[in-house]
Amino acid sequence: MPLCIEVDKKLAEIIIKKLRSLKLLNEDYVIHRIGDRVLIPLKESAGSEITVDEFVFRVFVCEVPERRRTRVKLPSLDVLGDVVIIRENVLGYWDPLELVEAIRQVYPRIKAIWVKELTTEEYRKPVLKLLWGEEKRDVFVKEHGLLFKVRLGEVYYNPRLSEEHHRIALLINPGEVVVDLFSGIGGFAVHTVSQKPCLVIANDVNPAAYDLLLENIALNKKKLRGTIIPFNMDAREIPSVLREQSADRLIADLPMWSTEFTQVYSEVVKPGGVLHLYRLSRDVEVLREELMSVFQDWRLLNCRLVMEYAPRAGIFRCDLVKPKDI
Repeated sequence: MPLCIEVDKKLAEIIIKKLRSLKLLNEDYVIHRIGDRVLIPLKESAGSEITVDEFVFRVFVCEVPERRRTRVKLPSLDVLGDVVIIRENVLGYWDPLELVEAIRQVYPRIKAIWVKELTTEEYRKPVLKLLWGEEKRDVFVKEHGLLFKVRLGEVYYNPRLSEEHHRIALLINPGEVVVDLFSGIGGFAVHTVSQKPCLVIANDVNPAAYDLLLENIALNKKKLRGTIIPFNMDAREIPSVLREQSADRLIADLPMWSTEFTQVYSEVVKPGGVLHLYRLSRDVEVLREELMSVFQDWRLLNCRLVMEYAPRAGIFRCDLVKPKDI
C-alpha cells in the first residue's frame, strides 16, 4: 500500500501541483476524494512528515486504488490545441478532481480544462466555465496542415468538423464561385481555397467570428490558391451585395435553422448549382421528406450523417441541386 497525505479539497489542486513539481507525487495510484478531504499518494522517499509551502502534513499508509493507466476511459471531450472542453453532464458521474487527473494523464501538455454549460442562440456561442488550469481563451488548432485561431466562448467551433471541411473542399471545382453563408472562423472557406483556385464569399454575422476569419486567412496566406472575400452581415442581406444567381455552390452550415433561408439560396445559387445544407435531425427519412417539401423544385441528391449530435440525433449534410429552368 502507498504512503499518503490528507488535505482539504480546497487546497488539493495547489498541493498536487507542488508535489508533482517536487517529483514526490506517486502517479501509480489514484488521488482519492472522501467528502471534503483528499488523499494524495506519495513516493516511498517521503518521510513521516512533509512540508509543502507553509503547510505541514503527516505521512501515513493508506488504501487508494492503483492507477490502471492502460484502462483510463475518458468521457467524450474535445481537444483544441492545448485546451480540453468537456460537456457539463460529465460532472454528474465524474468527481471533478479525479476527472482532471484522468484527463491530464492522457493529455499531459494541456493548460486548461473547460466545461461547456450550454450554447446560446446568439451566434451559437458556447458558455464555458473553467474547471482547471489557466483562463486561456485564444487557442490555435490544426486541420489538415492549416492553422486556425479560435477564441473560446466568443465563436462557434467544432473540431469534429475538420474532416467535413476537407471533404467539401475536395468536391469543389477550380474556378467555382462558392458562398459560405455561415462561415464562422473560416473552416470551409480556408480549406476550399487551399485546395482549389476558386472564389469563396465567406460571411458571418458574428463580429468576433469575422475578425478571426480575417486572422485565419492571414495565418494561411502562403497556402491559399484562391481568393476569400469576407463579409460581416446578416445572411439575408447577402443577395444585396452579390450578382443574382452567381454562385456555383452554397454552403449552409447552420443545422438548427438552415431551412429558414430558402429565399437566400434561391437568389444566390445559379441554375444547376449545388446547395450543401446542414440539418439537425433524428431520422434521415423524416429529414428527406422535410426537405422535399421545403425545396419542392430542387433535386435532392443525398443526405449523409456528418456527426453525432446527441443520443439518437445527428447533423446531416444534404446535397441539393437547383433546377436549370428556375
